[in-house]
Amino acid sequence: MNGEEFANFVRQNEDSFYRIAFSYARNREDALDIVQDAVEKGLRKLPSLRDPARIKPWFCRILVNESIDRLRRRRDIEPADESIPAPDDAGGRADSLALYDAVAALPPKLKTIVILRFFEDMKLTEVAQAAGCTLSTAKSRLYKALALLRVELDDGEV
Repeated sequence: MNGEEFANFVRQNEDSFYRIAFSYARNREDALDIVQDAVEKGLRKLPSLRDPARIKPWFCRILVNESIDRLRRRRDIEPADESIPAPDDAGGRADSLALYDAVAALPPKLKTIVILRFFEDMKLTEVAQAAGCTLSTAKSRLYKALALLRVELDDGEV
């Protein structure tokens, strides 16, 4: 894959990449910076891409790692008030916002799995590759995250 093909790939998926970065950064400017930094790293690491057909999980891993690194560097700054933007077709805006806020509160490794699997509709094998773990670890993290979300959302209804 050459630089032009990579640029086309990024342009085709820029909304998805922004959503992933925003789910970590929770503010527009930081999310845009994260995507930009990830694209730069992706360009530098493009020669290491062995299978161009698997570019999406490969790049998502770079993007997620960049997002987590940015959070680690900003740990001492207060969290933003913004919530993850809900999709247009989400039923019950209050329920959607509660779900997105609950996902945002998950530990980074669990949040990554949920975001990639459900928000970006990636297959579990792609999610595992993007998260840098085995398929069984991805499944385990997904079930743990879903259990935590269930508890969190059920507590909010009581």
